[in-house]
Amino acid sequence: MIKATQRSRRSRNGRGNVMHGESFAGSRQSYISGSAAPDDFWAERSQEEQHRSSKDVRLAARRGREKAMHMNRRYAAFMACLMAAMTFCLIGYIKLLSDISDTNSRIVTLESELAELRSSNNEVYNEIAGDIDLEEIRRIAIDEFGMQYASQDQIVVYSDTKGDTVHQIADID
Repeated sequence: MIKATQRSRRSRNGRGNVMHGESFAGSRQSYISGSAAPDDFWAERSQEEQHRSSKDVRLAARRGREKAMHMNRRYAAFMACLMAAMTFCLIGYIKLLSDISDTNSRIVTLESELAELRSSNNEVYNEIAGDIDLEEIRRIAIDEFGMQYASQDQIVVYSDTKGDTVHQIADID
């Protein structure tokens, strides 16, 4: 498949047997097409170069793993701290929600108690107001306690010139 693709490119660009800039199995060398490529093209590299390059790859991989492990430990520590902070915030939030719920239920209880007290207070007030006989009170005040209606010379009318307040200058007997 690779050779067919490259042959079609070669025929289009008219370069002949050698295609420059093409990559073959990760190599940066030029690709030699046709019968000019030897069967042992990759065997030309010495065993020492292969060993050295594989050793470099292993060292680079090990360094990468070590670097990733250090990053992972730091990342894990950061995530653990973040999770602990989020846990404390969540516990605080749930506690606040619980407090709000308790406060709301207490408010509802107190409001219902207040409504009951107002209702009973109004009932007692209406009962007392209905039982009061003003003629009986006048009769008792005049007959038993000797009270009399005020005469015209006992009534003093104050004019309101300064506002709602009255200043007392002397004691009233």
